Amino acid sequence: MSFFTLAELPDLAPEVKLGVIGNPIAHSKSPQMQQAALDADELPHRYVRLLAGTGEGEFEALVAELEQRNFIGLNVTVPFKKKALALAHSADPLATLSGAANTLRRHPDGGWTAINTDGPGFHTAIRELSQRSLNELNIVMLGACGGAGSALAAQCVLSDCPSLTLVNRPRPELEQLATKLAPHHKGKLHTCHFGTEELQAAIAQAHLVVNATSLGLKEGDPLPLPPEWLRPGQIVYDIVTHDTPLRRAAAEQGCLTDNGLAMLLWQGAYAYNYWFGHLPNINSMRAALS
Repeated sequence: MSFFTLAELPDLAPEVKLGVIGNPIAHSKSPQMQQAALDADELPHRYVRLLAGTGEGEFEALVAELEQRNFIGLNVTVPFKKKALALAHSADPLATLSGAANTLRRHPDGGWTAINTDGPGFHTAIRELSQRSLNELNIVMLGACGGAGSALAAQCVLSDCPSLTLVNRPRPELEQLATKLAPHHKGKLHTCHFGTEELQAAIAQAHLVVNATSLGLKEGDPLPLPPEWLRPGQIVYDIVTHDTPLRRAAAEQGCLTDNGLAMLLWQGAYAYNYWFGHLPNINSMRAALS
């Protein structure tokens, strides 16, 4: 079956010791990628999709049952990353700063520890694409208040990027995020809203524009910015894992572009490293995604 729910956990084979939790979850590419890594290492474990309900306590109940089943670790995706951090005994600096965890590891003495590998996965994907590190780039983060956007913004701050502009619709969370990140940032930190002159000016100065919004998930979604605001040579990174109108429009403007598959690959590789103490076979994981 494509996924398991709490009620269906008794049907899990004993070798199932890892999984990804979300809602929805049937679309997740993590099982094909992580299973390829496990098989390359000749480990006997299986990795599955897990669907958690969004009602009060349903995510926590599923995770508690997986602990009882001696799961090794979990990936966590929308909309449970904040809840994953909340139930963990300890967390890495990125998860703590962003308020979200995407990877859990069962502690030998009980409970879970947490990290966020979205940020490191994003950083490695940008290096692969551009041969440049975040500490060299002025960055505009579109959709900064989302679960992914806040984690990537925190990674940019912890990586000492010289300038970071957080972009979102007008909502209190935008300024709250900026206030939280500011004490950790040595460079310039700005906020602005979509469709404004301030955003146009920020993009004009940016080396890297990141789309961390959900725009592009569905065909027919509007672009998050006018493509004429972009200039040749800029890096435009869309975390959606398939081709999007933004990526196509940016390429037509002469930008260096990519989708989120490399970020997905590397966040998964760093999660695997957290569970087993070594990086997986990256070529096997990449082939499973292609």
